[in-house]
Amino acid sequence: MTIRVRTITGEESEVLNHWQRSDSIVGYRRARMLRLSEAGWKSADIAQALGVHVETVRQTIKDFNEGGVQSIAPRLRSGGRKARLHTPTRSPAQPKR
Repeated sequence: MTIRVRTITGEESEVLNHWQRSDSIVGYRRARMLRLSEAGWKSADIAQALGVHVETVRQTIKDFNEGGVQSIAPRLRSGGRKARLHTPTRSPAQPKR
C-alpha cells in the first residue's frame, strides 16, 4: 500500500520551510519526508534517503494527513535531570586542612 501526503496548504508550507531551515534535525526530517512524498517519492525511498525506518516515514505522513503540522511538530523532550547551580564550598586556591 502506498501512502501519499495530502495537499499541503500555503500556511503549512511556511511552517515546513521554517523547519527545513531550523537547527532541529527532527523538524528537518519531518519536513523533508512530506516534501519528498509531495514530489512523488515512495516511502521506502524517502526512508533510505533520510536514514530512518520506512514505518517512521509512513507514520509521519499518516499523522500529518490526519492532523496537520500540529500533529507532527517536534516537541521538547526531557533531557534527564535539570542542571543544578553548584557553588564550591572552598576556592581551588585554598589548601586542604
